[in-house]
Amino acid sequence: MSLWTNGSTSDPPPLQEPGNCSKGTAAPAPLYLGRAVPVGVVLAFFIMFAIVGNILVILSVVCNRHLRIPTNYFIINLAIADLLLGTTVLPVSATLEVLDRWVFGRIFCDIWAAVDVLCCTASIMSLCVISIDRYIGVRYPLQYPTIVTEGRALLAMLGVWILSIVISIGPLLGWKQPPSQDDSVCLITEEPFYALFSSLGSFYIPLGVILAMYCRVYVVAKRTTKNLEAGVMKERQQDSNELTMRIHCRNQQAQEAGGGASVARSTLSDKLLKFSREKKAAKTLGVVVGMFILCWLPFFMALPIGSISSSLRPPETFFKVIFWLGYFNSCLNPIIYPCYSREFKQAFIRILHCRWKRKHPVLKAYYNYGHHHNSNNSSFQNGSSSRLRPPPLKQDRLPGSMPRPLAQGSGINGRS
Repeated sequence: MSLWTNGSTSDPPPLQEPGNCSKGTAAPAPLYLGRAVPVGVVLAFFIMFAIVGNILVILSVVCNRHLRIPTNYFIINLAIADLLLGTTVLPVSATLEVLDRWVFGRIFCDIWAAVDVLCCTASIMSLCVISIDRYIGVRYPLQYPTIVTEGRALLAMLGVWILSIVISIGPLLGWKQPPSQDDSVCLITEEPFYALFSSLGSFYIPLGVILAMYCRVYVVAKRTTKNLEAGVMKERQQDSNELTMRIHCRNQQAQEAGGGASVARSTLSDKLLKFSREKKAAKTLGVVVGMFILCWLPFFMALPIGSISSSLRPPETFFKVIFWLGYFNSCLNPIIYPCYSREFKQAFIRILHCRWKRKHPVLKAYYNYGHHHNSNNSSFQNGSSSRLRPPPLKQDRLPGSMPRPLAQGSGINGRS
């Protein structure tokens, strides 16, 4: 999301050539290749990493059935927002950064700014929904599958994009300052009320919900962990009493008591397992939320302040740093998921490995041969001779008929 671009900061506007005054276009600044080339290479690598990484996140969930759960649907929604940002917004922003002027026309400037706000709002709205989902998962681990169903998850994803469109469409409908007469400058709206509205709707209100939910997650996780540990200790004591009871008394009452204890043990084990999974997922997504806040908070602090007073706007260099720091968040999530989730790490490796083998059919055949050869050697080393055994004798047997006896002299121990 951007507020000021090159030429729209508080610095004095560039001087115009007399011949260009009638067109309202400033003289283009000279392009310094010593700066443009390295900046372009770095930004191109960054954009490609964001695109490929978020595609991997989406394919990991789509191509692995065990990852198709409501929580990962919200992660897909976040990846779609980041992918849309990487394919539509970041290339334009990089071109603006390299050329140091706007070259796409006034109409596309408004569209680019709206899509920018749309993607960033959808990202933090997705994180807001994820935080609510994690609270439900930690607070109600056993009831979670019935509360967060696939249909409700899809409705939540739809609501995220509807709210994002409502917040981002304002400038396209005229909620902005008068357009600039210079076509080489893309002035993102500095209208104070819209800047305040978009900051609250796109960042601060969702951020408040996220922080509240994760505070609740921490409190519930701490209390539930304590209760489950107490339940485990109580279960061990019951097991000890049950063992003593079975040694000294083997009547029906002891068996009924043992049956009740086993049911309680099963319920406690299920709750402990589900809670552990939900708690681990909450930690991973907590890292995602933390990195998002770290990347976007400086920008959203400068956004409303700079729109109120031009004297409070940050310097252009500092603004560029926080401007691209927010964009940098789009390529962080594909790094966080495999680092903190073994399932995503295995899915990433599986997808990359399959693509590598498709591109190298000869090496794929060699790999399959080596794998088959090694599996045979390992079976011999383990003492298994199942590959050398003859096939079992088949008996012609119809439904309801008796098996046909073996012929005389046949069979394993028979004489030929």
